Amino acid sequence: MKFLGNDMITLEDGVLKIDGYDARELAERYGTPLYVMSESQIVRNYRAYEDAFREYEKKTGKDFILCYAYKANANLAITRLLSKLGGGADVVSGGELYIARLSKVPPEKIVFNGNCKTEEEIVMGIENNIRAFNVDSISELILINRIANEMGAVANVAFRINPDVDPKTHPKIATGLKKSKFGLDVQSGMAMKAVKMALEMDNVKVVGVHCHIGSQLTDLSPFEEETRKVMDFVVELEREGIKIEDVNLGGGLGIPYHKDREVPTPYQLAEVIINTMMEYQDKVDLPNLLLEPGRSIVGTAGVLLAKVHHIKETPYGKWVMIDAGMNDMMRPAIYDAYHEIVPCVFREEREVVNIAGGLCESSDVFGRDRNIPKVKVGDILAILDVGAYGISMANNYNGRGRPRMVLTSEKGVYIIRERETYGDLIAKDIVPGYLL
Repeated sequence: MKFLGNDMITLEDGVLKIDGYDARELAERYGTPLYVMSESQIVRNYRAYEDAFREYEKKTGKDFILCYAYKANANLAITRLLSKLGGGADVVSGGELYIARLSKVPPEKIVFNGNCKTEEEIVMGIENNIRAFNVDSISELILINRIANEMGAVANVAFRINPDVDPKTHPKIATGLKKSKFGLDVQSGMAMKAVKMALEMDNVKVVGVHCHIGSQLTDLSPFEEETRKVMDFVVELEREGIKIEDVNLGGGLGIPYHKDREVPTPYQLAEVIINTMMEYQDKVDLPNLLLEPGRSIVGTAGVLLAKVHHIKETPYGKWVMIDAGMNDMMRPAIYDAYHEIVPCVFREEREVVNIAGGLCESSDVFGRDRNIPKVKVGDILAILDVGAYGISMANNYNGRGRPRMVLTSEKGVYIIRERETYGDLIAKDIVPGYLL
């Protein structure tokens, strides 16, 4: 049995294995709930991008830089692995920039996104001489210039434009529509105004144009439209005598959460983007190309293992209660997101069940009306494709600690995040003296 997009998962004699390790044994040894990240799958996903976009470098003589989106999963072991592979970083906070530097990402491969950068974060970016701040507003541009002036420095800036492209994805993860909070509008002239303002400033250097239209895109046509609109803007800048070094097209490529549905590969994405970029080679000097994939690098590399503690039958359905909850993995609760859920032991008999966590929320449900091999109390279930926006969105709701995380590799299994204790839950709380 093959699991689409999860090359590290195999089913051997009815037992689920991750990189060859028995999932039940991992759960028993490290406890549940447990995040399992596969090094081999991360490497495979990263290299697919690297191989696919090498053609751009061959055709243009310009650089291709992959800046992994830390918001997807900023565990230090994972970010260090990607840095060693040659990856850059797309960061959206001072905390993520701190992790990127700890991960030894070269500053010339770090871009800083976000629509509300603070003064402290801008100082950090300038001190680290990052490749670019992706400027989201004129207000932010003015702030960057002022801080750079106070520091006696020059900050590199790219401009995040809003191209009004429908990414054909969940509305909560669409970021390139004209009603979105992100980016500078092109049609109204705001983006051009911002660039021209920057050229009059002494402490910023204009290096690029940036765009990101959304996440979990499974149709390539929005990427083509985005590329075309970004390059049209670059041509417009060229006519004004403004040359652009970098074009950053963001990320957003989807993964196969539904195992019966194919999604585009990095190779297919590269074909669309490169072919569209090459249409402009007679109009402008083609720029360096940057991408910011996150989900498609780490999403399929993650599995959440959870133990069945109770099975409850009602007149309206059968409920399987597991020890993972929406605090561990929020996507189903906030997006109604689908994740494949399979038992770690496949029995011949099947049943239709609802699978839920133990939190005091009706939305704490991982799957409804799932037809899966029959499970029993004590079994381990595997929730697939949780490597992105799983642990990074985990929280302590209902007084629960964030789960342990392990990395499977050819060298063995390594704990890369420890389980939080009850003490961790209150480590930052302070009781005023009059209440003692």
